[in-house]
Amino acid sequence: MNEERQQVDIEDVPDVDEVSPTEQVTLVLDDVRALVRAEMAYFRSRIDYSRHVIKWSFRFGAISAFAFSGAAIALVMGLIMTLSPHIGPGWATLVVTLGFVIVGSVFGVQARKWVRKVYFPEIDENEDDIA
Repeated sequence: MNEERQQVDIEDVPDVDEVSPTEQVTLVLDDVRALVRAEMAYFRSRIDYSRHVIKWSFRFGAISAFAFSGAAIALVMGLIMTLSPHIGPGWATLVVTLGFVIVGSVFGVQARKWVRKVYFPEIDENEDDIA
């Protein structure tokens, strides 16, 4: 059965000598159109998939941020309540707040240093285009 199918398929293909240049160009353009349609369909599906992944990543990230925010508040409250009997509630609040400000500042400076390591030479070459 495959042999018959191959013979039929080969017979359907016109001989190159029989096809005029206009028909050859038409065939090439049809192939290009089909290729463009297939590429567009592929990229649409990739965009849909990426949109789906980003949407769920954002949802999970938002829930995670909410949970970590609650944990941070619990940590701060626990530290303040633990230190209150020893140094008083006002001083405990001040010590915990300053401690978190110092930790946040140190890690913020480190983050800034790491971000500056990102280098895009294309951006430096086109400084006139930005302005």
